[in-house]
Amino acid sequence: MKKLINLFRIAFFANKARRNQTENERLLAQQALVKILADSKGLAMKVGQLYADTDGKNAFQELLQEVEPLPLKKILPVLNASLGFPAKDVFKKIEEAKSAASLGQVHFAELKTGEKVAIKIRYPNITSAIETELQVAGLLPEIGPVKQWGFDLKSYKINLRNNMQRELDYLSEASRQDAFSKAVNVKGLITPDVYLDLCREGVLVQSRASGVLISKVKDWPKYDQQVIGEILLTTLFKSLFVAGDVHADPHAGNVFYDYDAAGHPIVSLLDYGCTVSISEQKRKALLKLIVACRLKQHTNPMDCFVALGFNADKLSHIQGALPLLCQYLFEPFLIDQPMDLSCWQLESNISKLLAEKRWWFRSAGPADLLLLMRAFQGLVEQLSYLNVRLNWWDVLQKTLGEGEIKRAVDFNLPVIELKDFAATACFSEQSAKLKVQVLENEKMLVSVTLPAEAAMELDQIMPEDITTLLKASADINLEKIMTHLRLNGLSPQTLFELKNGEKEYKVWLD
Repeated sequence: MKKLINLFRIAFFANKARRNQTENERLLAQQALVKILADSKGLAMKVGQLYADTDGKNAFQELLQEVEPLPLKKILPVLNASLGFPAKDVFKKIEEAKSAASLGQVHFAELKTGEKVAIKIRYPNITSAIETELQVAGLLPEIGPVKQWGFDLKSYKINLRNNMQRELDYLSEASRQDAFSKAVNVKGLITPDVYLDLCREGVLVQSRASGVLISKVKDWPKYDQQVIGEILLTTLFKSLFVAGDVHADPHAGNVFYDYDAAGHPIVSLLDYGCTVSISEQKRKALLKLIVACRLKQHTNPMDCFVALGFNADKLSHIQGALPLLCQYLFEPFLIDQPMDLSCWQLESNISKLLAEKRWWFRSAGPADLLLLMRAFQGLVEQLSYLNVRLNWWDVLQKTLGEGEIKRAVDFNLPVIELKDFAATACFSEQSAKLKVQVLENEKMLVSVTLPAEAAMELDQIMPEDITTLLKASADINLEKIMTHLRLNGLSPQTLFELKNGEKEYKVWLD
């Protein structure tokens, strides 16, 4: 009952923080919400950490480093009980914790052998508290878009429960951290070594990482920031497409930045409690989808999405739009120059493309894909904060090599059957160019070539004189043309032809 009441308090202040109009009112509501989340610890605090800005400008930043930890004298009996022997037998000294986390707190320590380590100790009774919170979460009803568009809420709840149970098991985390360190070997990346003989279900002992949070890296030389960006991007590509095991807790408190003895920038990735395993089929299908979109190959994106775990029947409602949707989703991989992420208008482009039907895409996605999306979102936030521009396709090629990319291209996707079959929309069947021509007495006056996706904004790009003629035409409706393109894709076609005296206007997809 206390957890349920607390949930309503959190919902109240979250709503207040979102709705208040002035910056001061919003900050006050955020501070009240942060206090509740910090006192709650567990699942509630973990959710709050996701809202912490990398620049530290909102109140949620406190949840990363300023929450009051338990004193050592209270947590030491927990450590002794978990180890099965007195901590003083192996530790020369243990310092007070500087901050608390959602499930436990970290103490710097020194082994009797002289090695500097960090001990993560799970809070007493946190397991039962999380179980109660999960039971409360299990009571959440299907309302709004969740009900209207048929989200598989049950799968999301199961996924949440499984992930939280994994995060509570520090022995499992130590094993996954050790495996990640061996599988994801990236120059400049540091994964702290774990002392497996000292790890328990409620205790994790690892080598001590040094460095600063990303807010301090803002003052570093631009070249060093660029190196850091490439380390982060390479790490995600290597962990996703090669190791099949991705760090999925990207909040700013889990990454330290420093210099090695030679003065080169290094990145220490911490906290492997929340990781997501990606099967070979899913990582091959995702890579095949990216490559096919970039190279305009004869691949049906529907097949790739279904291999990723998407619901085919739901995607069938937007099948014609999938090629263009992929162009928006994978834009950083499609350009042959460093990507300015501030120009990546993903949400607005998808809203323009699908409008309300975007919920078909969102509800079609599998629950476990949410963690992978978090990993990508965290990376984009870090790169955007540092204003680092990278050539994603170039980094992907260097990380994977031609062999791995070719294996993905040659990967045979599973055959799918749709209840309501729609026309297949392959990348190779999509137009590359939008062409506009104006002739007078059969002589060319104007010839303009634009990217095909510009057709989605015909009403914005047409010259004023053509727009005036179109409005007067009873046969041509730009809104209907754009709606047709959104639903059926950008296949080669004539969009409209118009004559006005001696002048002839023609617009088509080539």
